[in-house]
Amino acid sequence: MELIKERIEVIKHGNDSGSFIAYWTSNTLRANNNYSLKFASEIALEKNLPLKIFFYHNESHYNCIDRHTIVLLSGLIELVHELNYFGHELEFVNTIDGLEGLNLTDCHTIIIDKTYTKRSNDYTLELLKNYDTNIISIDNLYLPAKLISNKQEYSAATFRRKYYKTTSSLIDLTFDISRELSKVKRIKSVENTKEKILKALANLKDKFIETVNLNKNGAYTSKENLNVFLIENLSNYEENSSKPEFEFVSKLSKDLHYGFISPAYIIKELILRKLDFSSSFIEQLLIRRELSFNYTLNNKNYNNVNGLPDWSLKTLNDHSSDEREYVYNFSDFEDAKTHDEYWNAAQNEMLRSGYMHGYMRMYWGKKILEWSDSFKEAHSIALKLNNKYQLDGRSPNGYVGVSWCYGLHDRGWKEREVFGKIRYMNKNGLDRKFDMQRYVDRVGKL
Repeated sequence: MELIKERIEVIKHGNDSGSFIAYWTSNTLRANNNYSLKFASEIALEKNLPLKIFFYHNESHYNCIDRHTIVLLSGLIELVHELNYFGHELEFVNTIDGLEGLNLTDCHTIIIDKTYTKRSNDYTLELLKNYDTNIISIDNLYLPAKLISNKQEYSAATFRRKYYKTTSSLIDLTFDISRELSKVKRIKSVENTKEKILKALANLKDKFIETVNLNKNGAYTSKENLNVFLIENLSNYEENSSKPEFEFVSKLSKDLHYGFISPAYIIKELILRKLDFSSSFIEQLLIRRELSFNYTLNNKNYNNVNGLPDWSLKTLNDHSSDEREYVYNFSDFEDAKTHDEYWNAAQNEMLRSGYMHGYMRMYWGKKILEWSDSFKEAHSIALKLNNKYQLDGRSPNGYVGVSWCYGLHDRGWKEREVFGKIRYMNKNGLDRKFDMQRYVDRVGKL
């Protein structure tokens, strides 16, 4: 319990009565390295009450294309298997059932995963507002954002200094849920959860990606993905991860977004295998990723252009009337129909794989700024495309990845047309640094 104390946020105090404890899993879709499940298990043991574990699925809330739902639901199937291994079941609740179908009215305490996006947080609390029960949120980040800083950090440099000063006593790289979970009384589901999820999956299909390449997800699969990265790509990460023509990257952003894997597990594997810690890999995994949670926690406009820093908004406004050499609309961008083969390749990489190389996403976002009627329209287009097609879209990482292209967590540079003092990138720079034809050819094979 001591390990989790600083991760707890009491949302609501209810009656100290009830016949079971409930854990609503939402963004931490794994059993091990899950502080929410660990806390729910400890409360259940303390109160000598059974534990209900459930996932509530509402397609209208997610409002996304099928690729996201396929990843989510296929990951839930692995969670079903993982919980079954520990003697527990996952209850899958479709929106048509409604939360009333769970009969939470007799619940002593509901544990929820902390979320760092306002829409998800408001949605969760709205659904639970009529229950007179204890509601507790648990933070599953490597380090809870509120403990690192109580304000929006200006840059990775200011965040990094505070991050590494925060106590590591909040992290247990070895914790095993089986000790608690195996002792907790379970609530048997009245339905076959796996069959119910498979039924929901049956009619889903993505326009660009073969379903077979989308439905391998979850706690087990993410560990396999990590294993491949550590064996084949980590040794090349420091030198080559920024080169889009290669794929010396982990591609774990999706797994981290859905909570199939935790940063703590990744760190543990690096230690156990006695592998060199690539400074740039740890930078991305911990600093850059969790800086994005600092942003969405402390900036109410994280999902729109008004969340940009004042200097950025000023310089973009100062150059809002500058003439654009090219102007494209949303459909042009979405269909990868620009004059720039490198930009088109980046867009097609996202369409066909749900992933875009990090360096190319910077170029991609900045060119939308350069080729749109206004910076406000450009920011909106970039967010819509990112959230629609990137498999880690609609996450703090996604919001920050787009807004960085417009000055977030950056500084002013040499002033120029359209961009003002926003950092500039161009096609010639890509040609100088990378084998771009190889990148275009790689994407063409997807």
